[in-house]
Amino acid sequence: MERHAMREEAEPVIAIWAAASPFLPAALRTLDDAGVPYVVLPDEPGAPGLDRAADAEALVVGGAEVSRTLLSSLPRLRLVVRAGVGVDRIDLEAATELGVLVANVPDYATDEVADHAVLLMLAAVRRLAHFQASTRADWVTVDRPPVMRLRGSRLGIVGLGRIGTATAERARALGMDVVAHDPYVGADAFARAGAAGVSLDELLAGSDVISLHAPLTADSHHLLGRAAFARMRRSPVVVNTARGGLVDTAALTEALDAGVVRAAGLDVLEDEHDVARHAALLGRADVVVTPHVAWYSQGSEQQLGASAARIALDFVRQGVRPPVLNPVR
Repeated sequence: MERHAMREEAEPVIAIWAAASPFLPAALRTLDDAGVPYVVLPDEPGAPGLDRAADAEALVVGGAEVSRTLLSSLPRLRLVVRAGVGVDRIDLEAATELGVLVANVPDYATDEVADHAVLLMLAAVRRLAHFQASTRADWVTVDRPPVMRLRGSRLGIVGLGRIGTATAERARALGMDVVAHDPYVGADAFARAGAAGVSLDELLAGSDVISLHAPLTADSHHLLGRAAFARMRRSPVVVNTARGGLVDTAALTEALDAGVVRAAGLDVLEDEHDVARHAALLGRADVVVTPHVAWYSQGSEQQLGASAARIALDFVRQGVRPPVLNPVR
């Protein structure tokens, strides 16, 4: 089912499904300045008020799940804008079948996430959690677990997009050798990042630090699972600022227990709505965890809201088609 021209009988309507999202004020300022009608929807799917979006032509979402049912309930919808990068919670197949474009905001926090990846790498490599806890004991007899020298070590980056490239640049400034795996980019991308292209097996076996910057798809789910950990040869530090589902949490815990993985720095986890299930991981001295905030700064928050709203606004007001992530003509 294809959805065609913008209706002429009424003003375009934009719906924002992100009532509790921190980028909301910046998005609303952008829409208010433009004078376009909009509606802010409640965060819970099926909650009272969703019917107010029945005339929406564009939907801006934060982390909400955009299902086939939701898409089918909005007969005028022609664009979903994910305020962020990952679109794994949007049913792309359904959107494509319904003629709904799906776009994202891929460049709002490149530096923030790359900075955070390096922060987690340094904290994990330098055993920050262990030594911070040690300050409450005798400084003379402090236990000193093995700490790897960073200069001259090898960073393996999985996913050489904007953030992976920015992380590579920072790592090279620290004196690290950088390799990368990404089957979806050309040789020029590796040259820009100053990274040698390698197979995933080579990266797993030969890296001292492994940093994930890939999208979550059916193919990349549990990219680091028991089989991948078994191929690691240098007891690497694992860093994940991308998507929690890239790492099998149970397998990571086993790898840490066995010394197959030296330490981990994580900003994302599987099923972040049920953090208690990760208690065995969160309490470890060899794991540094932050609550999915790698993207955050005041500047990135404002840029995200304004950019997402502007994409929707330009589409409904001027017919400007943004770069999309699904094959709708």
